[in-house]
This record gives sequence, C-alpha cells and structure tokens, in this order.
Amino acid sequence: MATVKIMYWKDIPYAVRASDEDGSCSQQLPSAFEAAVDRAAMAAGMTEQAEYQSGFQWGEAEERAGTAEAVASAVHDELVAAYPPDRLAGMSGPGLIEL
Repeated sequence: MATVKIMYWKDIPYAVRASDEDGSCSQQLPSAFEAAVDRAAMAAGMTEQAEYQSGFQWGEAEERAGTAEAVASAVHDELVAAYPPDRLAGMSGPGLIEL
C-alpha cells in the first residue's frame, strides 16, 4: 500500500507525491499544468512570491494498492487524462479561480 497526495495551486493540480514503507516518489505534472497555474495567478493578481506560494496546498491523503512509484505514476496519468488542455485553460482565466 502507498499513500498518495496531490499538490494543488488553488484548484489546479500541480504535482503528485506518494510514499510507502520503502520511501517516497514525486512526479511533477506536465508543463501545461504549471502554465495554467501561472495564468491563474496572474489573472487573480497574485504576482508577489508570497501570494503565489500561498496558493499551494496538499490535498487529502489517499491509500492505494501498489508501490509509491507505481501509485504516483498512476495518479499522474489520471490527472493528465482528467485535465485536458481545454479544461486547464478554462480554469486559468480571469475570475475562474476560487480564492
């Protein structure tokens, strides 16, 4: 079993971290996710470093069967599939991020 968490900037996924008894594994999501975060931060006027960083938070931990590496990879792939470019674009426009 592995424990997995997703890091979000507001409601946009940013990274995945999983851990098990053998260690931990982190996976950054593709650059389109980081670009969506940056666009959303600009649209929200959160351009100062402290403001920008305050938008990051970890989601709830979830237990999944598998190694940390396998679980991190699976969740990464699930997020990529669940957030196609048009969905990310819709989440990063002015007024669309819940502050």
